[in-house]
Amino acid sequence: MQRAVPVTRMVDYGVPLGDALHIHGLIATDDSAGWDEICERLAARHHGFAEAAEKAGRSPTAAQAWRAASALLQCAQLAFNQDVPRKRALYEQAHAALSRHAHLSGDLAEVQLSTTYGALHGWIVRPESVAATAAVIVIGGLSGWGSVYLDIGRALAARGLLAILAEGPGQGLTRLRGGMHLGDRTLPLFSAFLDHAESLGVRRCGVWGNSFGGLFAAQLAARDRRVRALCVNGAPMTPSVPPFRTAREQMEAVFGVDDEISLGHRLQLLAMSPRRHRIDAHLLVVQGGRDALVPLGEQTSYFTLVPAHEKAVLTWADGEHTIYNYAQERNAQAADWFAERLDPAAALIENNEGDMNWKNPQALNLT
Repeated sequence: MQRAVPVTRMVDYGVPLGDALHIHGLIATDDSAGWDEICERLAARHHGFAEAAEKAGRSPTAAQAWRAASALLQCAQLAFNQDVPRKRALYEQAHAALSRHAHLSGDLAEVQLSTTYGALHGWIVRPESVAATAAVIVIGGLSGWGSVYLDIGRALAARGLLAILAEGPGQGLTRLRGGMHLGDRTLPLFSAFLDHAESLGVRRCGVWGNSFGGLFAAQLAARDRRVRALCVNGAPMTPSVPPFRTAREQMEAVFGVDDEISLGHRLQLLAMSPRRHRIDAHLLVVQGGRDALVPLGEQTSYFTLVPAHEKAVLTWADGEHTIYNYAQERNAQAADWFAERLDPAAALIENNEGDMNWKNPQALNLT
């Protein structure tokens, strides 16, 4: 758990730094301590803070505590790769805590979309002072979904963009509550989040995929030409059965299979190539030099799928997987990129490189 969920990842998900350090310190000194139990205990502490603050009329304090409780419960459920009752219960608790946070924060709302194969779940983050004319669908990967990307959503909203934190097929409540797994019939359902954005009056959309969700986002962009801008952050273009047990079991849970042969067949369906796929959208690749799951440079293979639009890369030489350790910088830089690509004046930007020179991938390498 310490390797899979480092302090940086926990903080990126919304866990207070002190709690993250406390959890890792306790695990390191007491191997009898259960990861999920420690996270749940600290979440209960914030739960108490939140309820006391609400009774006292201190709404900002209560909102902050509910967010911390939800993030800790999200980290607690990461201890279980398969969909055991304990994992489902922890995820439901995390969802309930964030619902209390949303009630107080004012910028966050739950979304549930009906489809042929069941309900899709997620969250919407709205800009506070402007009516959004563009939206970004934020997609997670094998184990981090929906609300863990709240800071990404708020970075987008701060730039006037509507953010939809999707829990697609095989993810979040869509899977844990509704039983919907990812497959060739359900993969196209990610487009339902674009449909929902359009129903809210938004006509320009982007997709931001994190970890394995970068591949889901690229598949969505290849299938749906409404996607005008795509960010891939931490995903291989041609996935294979991983040697890491945790990642392998999480993949099996996403696809609803329980053996490596079946998993291999499912991954072949997701693999992308320039012979079979074309993406008509601007592309931003985010990569880190200390990513243990996706080697530096591997994600630039997505460039071969985008022959007619601009391609850019953000690189942190010591960046961890999905750049956990530079989360605020990552959010700001990528959100700026989306805002510029999806702005009504984007046509002008495409013909004018601008101050940041987004068109030149090397200009964006952050070391």
